[in-house]
Parts: sequence; structure tokens; C-alpha cells
Amino acid sequence: MRLIVTKRVKPVKVGRVDILNVLIPMLSVLIGVLITTLIFYIAGVSPDIILKELFLGFTSPQMVRYFVLLTVLGIALALAFNASVWNIGAEGQMIWGMIAAGYIGLFIASTYMYVSPSELKLYENMSGAVIIDRSPVKPVVSLLNMDPLLGQLLMVLAGVVAGGLWALIPAVLKAYLDIDEVASTLLLNYVAYYLYNQVVSVNLRGLSVQARQFFRTDILHDALRFQSVPGFTVTYQEVLIALISFTAIFLMYKYTSIGLRLKVLGSNPHLLRAVGVDERKYVLLALFLSGALAGAVGASLFAGVTYKLEKITNIVSPPTMGLGYTAILVTWLSMLDLRIIPIFAWIVASLFQSGMLLESEVKSLGITSLTGATISYTLIGSILVTFTIFRIFSEYTIKVRR
Repeated sequence: MRLIVTKRVKPVKVGRVDILNVLIPMLSVLIGVLITTLIFYIAGVSPDIILKELFLGFTSPQMVRYFVLLTVLGIALALAFNASVWNIGAEGQMIWGMIAAGYIGLFIASTYMYVSPSELKLYENMSGAVIIDRSPVKPVVSLLNMDPLLGQLLMVLAGVVAGGLWALIPAVLKAYLDIDEVASTLLLNYVAYYLYNQVVSVNLRGLSVQARQFFRTDILHDALRFQSVPGFTVTYQEVLIALISFTAIFLMYKYTSIGLRLKVLGSNPHLLRAVGVDERKYVLLALFLSGALAGAVGASLFAGVTYKLEKITNIVSPPTMGLGYTAILVTWLSMLDLRIIPIFAWIVASLFQSGMLLESEVKSLGITSLTGATISYTLIGSILVTFTIFRIFSEYTIKVRR
């Protein structure tokens, strides 16, 4: 007995629309939610609670931030995936975006220093000065070195460059040594976590008592923080980053030869070679641009969410909140279509928020079998596994012969 797997020649279409590209993502989400509900029911969570938290997740103001960030990350990964460059390293690229933004915000755009306790009143009334630590022995103040808008711009640009450069490591390995980028980008995430801890604990460690005690940087100066949209946790700067990213990549694909060649790299790399184009530099470009967008998200996490860099004590709960992995689901559900990414970013962001709300509910019920990131990852993993199965059977015919 043997299995014969054959790739389908023609997709199933209704008119000009590939109906499977519409049905598979939606069915994957629906069935994934049902599977998760069943798993939680077996673990002792009532379906009523699950449905309630799912509804709240779709209407929560906090969800809007995840939607915006996942949109940018979805675009970043789609850019690489469309070129058949499988970037699984958005987590590490975000980490380096956070580090670079932290360095700019804490050491270039502002200055932190010890002052005498008797001088605190002087700094309280000083323009551009913020008291970080009111310790009776060694108070710490932060002084602004530049215009806040310029400082915010530099933080984002630093994150873009750092994320792109980190992505170039697996890009070079793939382009010149033919080393699989799935393994290298994934492994580099954990290298980034380790280096992040080293940098935060030693090189960027702050002056305040809390920073010295908990192995973290000082808090970002108030004026350099991203400003939240009233009624939401998302910031104006994050929305702007998403709009610029979407518009720039869309126009690049539609009107430039670079965008065309990146698409051809994914569909027919032999054609690029035939016309004399060095495909290796487009592998480098695809991963650099993908990493750059992920780095911008990392910068926004620092300047708009955490305001500090703190040592990772649990690798399951990094400061990136696992959004780099969650964005893979967004990209696959969108079928690598840039125009559809915001739709599934909204759906996945809502489910992600539902998972966090459900986590709080489960804790209050005293259920110990479902804790921490298990809930969100179960929900997202169920959808991704369902999607993968559907895609296999939609693209291949499987026959059993004796």
C-alpha cells in the first residue's frame, strides 16, 4: 500500500474568483474556534464563557492596537513569503527594533543622570526635565536632548535599520550558502532573546534603583513616548507606521520593477536568471525589507507600550508578546494578498485579545490546566493546523493504492 500525492492543476473557481481562497481562511477560523472551545470545555471552561470572551475580544479597544501591529507584521511577512523567502524571524527582528529604539530614546534623544536630593525641586520646574527616581540617596532625572518628534522619528528609523540588518544574516546564509532560511530565522529569534538580555542587563542598564534591581533600563522620557488615540491604547504613530507600510509596499508591487522582480522570485526564479538578474540580491532585499518593517513594530512596542527594556525571565512571554509568530497566521489566512491582510489582522487580533481575556477568566475559575500563553496559542494553533490541512487537500490529490 502506498500514497500517491499529485498537485492539482486547476483551482476551483466561481467566475474569476478562486472560491477556495475565500472559503479556506474563513472555515479555518471557524473550525479552529470550535476545536478550541471543545478543548476548553473538556478542561472545565463553559462554552458560554468562551463565547462571551470571544465577543468582548472583537469589541475591545485594546484589540485595535494588536490589529494595527499585526497588519504591519502581516505585510512584512507577506513581502518575504511572496518572494518564497520564508521569514520566521519577525520575533528576533522586533527584538532588535526594540533595542535600537531603546538606545536612541534613552541615550541619544535624552540624558539620564544622578543629581543631589537637594536639587530635585530645581528639576521639577525645569522644562524638558523628568524625575525618574526620587531616591533619597541618588535621585535620577532625565533631560530631553532634542525635539520630541525628531526623537520619535529617530527611534523608528533605528528600529527599521536594526530589524533589517538582523534579517540580513539569514538572507546572506540563504543567498550565498543555500542554508534554509526557515531554520536560520527561527533559531536567530532565540539568539536575539539571549543578546537582548545581555544588552539590557549590562550595556543599557539604567541608573534608577528599580533598573539596578530588576535588570532593566530606565523609563523613557515622557515627551518621547508615543501618544495614544483617545479611547484606545493604539497610538497615532503606530497607525501612521501601518498606513505608510501598507501604501509603500502596495505601490512598490504595483508600479516598480523591484516589486515585479520580488514577485517573480517567488513564482519563477529561473526567469530572473534567464534575463540576467542576480536573484541573490532580491533574496537579500526581501528579507531586509521584511525585517525592517518588523523592526519598526519593535520600536513602536518600546515607545508606545513598555517604555523600557526589561530582562526576559520567561522565554514563553517575551516583550514582543509573540506577535511575530501570530503574524504568520495573519499572512497565511490572507493567502499572501496584501489587500486582505488588514481583514485577517483584525480577526486574529480579536482572537488574540479574546485569548488574553479568557486567560483572566480561567484564572478566576481556578482552572490550573490552562495557564499563561497556553490559551492564546491553543486558539491560534488550532486555526493554523486547520488551515494547513485544508491547503494540503485543496492543492493536492491524495490516493491510496495497493
